[in-house]
Amino acid sequence: MAFEKIKLPTASVGNQAYIYLHRFGPSGGKKVYIQAGLHADEHPGLLVAQHLLRHLQQLDQQGLLNAEIVLVPFANPIGLRQRSFGHVIGRCDWHTGQNFNRNMAINTDQVMATLADCFGDDLAENDHLMRAGLKHLVRQRTDDFEINSLHKTLLLHSIDAHYVLDLHCDDVALPHVFYGVHQPEKGAALANAMGFAICLEEDVTGTVAFDGTHTQPWVNIEKHLNRQVFSQPCFAATLELRGTRDVSPALAEQDCLGILDFLTHESLIDRQPTAQKSVELKRLGVDQVKMVRASTSGIVTYRAKLGDTLTVNEPFADLVLLDSPTTKSVPILAPCNGYLFSTTGHYFTTKGDTIAMLATNELQNKAGTQLAF
Repeated sequence: MAFEKIKLPTASVGNQAYIYLHRFGPSGGKKVYIQAGLHADEHPGLLVAQHLLRHLQQLDQQGLLNAEIVLVPFANPIGLRQRSFGHVIGRCDWHTGQNFNRNMAINTDQVMATLADCFGDDLAENDHLMRAGLKHLVRQRTDDFEINSLHKTLLLHSIDAHYVLDLHCDDVALPHVFYGVHQPEKGAALANAMGFAICLEEDVTGTVAFDGTHTQPWVNIEKHLNRQVFSQPCFAATLELRGTRDVSPALAEQDCLGILDFLTHESLIDRQPTAQKSVELKRLGVDQVKMVRASTSGIVTYRAKLGDTLTVNEPFADLVLLDSPTTKSVPILAPCNGYLFSTTGHYFTTKGDTIAMLATNELQNKAGTQLAF
């Protein structure tokens, strides 16, 4: 076990931020990286990380870890200090306006120019070369803004991992998981271990978040060379731990044990898994999610509840108008058949705001569309 306190370059005088990092297990073999709170206004993962910390300390003391596990219990101290009248506003950087979970991908042209000619027929050696090469490219990044320093620091500790788990949450939602469409088996294993029914499979060759930043280079190299190049490319996933208000010791322990069960399934921990969760997975592409938007401004109320299956034109919510001469509401109809898994917690909504997400069987969005309220 080891603990590191990493100083971030400060953006101004007298305002120092730090990343706290815990290491467990043997180094030199497989590596797992887990972080929480990259969106600093999403707090379920912060509590899950504390439960993981306790369990990993015990497992490490018992000699049951077969991999190095790096845990960053709060990945965004910059966002955590962004308070407005008592509320943490930590989704986007106040200095640059940038979403903390975007625009950190390693430049694809740079990856190709630097690494594409390095690989031979030894897949395991190619893995080693890729991880070392990606870490070298991260070291070369500029960090002219504090958010760039944050991204660079996190990536320096994660880019060479075999597994990356990024803990987030939605607004009001059922739990779900994002992972690359090219890794359906590991994605399904993670979802089963967590008991998360909804699996959103992403094409990682376009715009990506933190998870896709780690898998995109591996996919692009094999696509460019048109052959299998690697024996174990990075598996990365975003775990959406329900909604912002779903913070409790019971849920945190449940999700912590789910993560440990997945690592056990991958032979990274020697322990007995908890009781198998029975869940029927709903696997679909991110581009099959229908985002329902408000047609006007008002107070949104819901007739349907999370987990309901809706049919096209079924009224599932209402917008109560605030500027009508008399009390009036407008029904919101389901634009297609779908499974309601996410709604907004911002009940005053304006025209064009996303108020619900439906899992469907049809293409709804262009590839690379980012799902967010």
